[in-house]
Amino acid sequence: MKKIYIIEDEKDISNLYRLLFEREGIEIEDIVSSGRVALEKIEELKERVEDIVFLIDNRIPEKTGLEVAKRLIEISPILKNQIIIATADDTISREQVEDLGIPYFLRKPFSLDELLATIDTIENKKNDVSSVT
Repeated sequence: MKKIYIIEDEKDISNLYRLLFEREGIEIEDIVSSGRVALEKIEELKERVEDIVFLIDNRIPEKTGLEVAKRLIEISPILKNQIIIATADDTISREQVEDLGIPYFLRKPFSLDELLATIDTIENKKNDVSSVT
């Protein structure tokens, strides 16, 4: 089953994600609104992080989305392939995200279909890797 962990500080967007993922049968691991809280909770998830896709807004209180993503990659380097950085912030570029090894970057506003397609791509790649091993 697909699981997603959402780090987003705008309530309206979080609620939209919740409705979308529930409709699509994607389990929501958690929705948090700050980088500090995200990092604390991610530390608790260490043993299970490989099962989760992380949708991270870059503009969040207390830490940036990129700082949270860097910590995730420190916990488990494989996670770079399970992180989606989503932002309306023009101060961050696709190149900065790719420099961390994260292939998934969505510029807000993006379509819900684009988001779902990105999650499907991540899940398919995870399944391809697990079927090889």
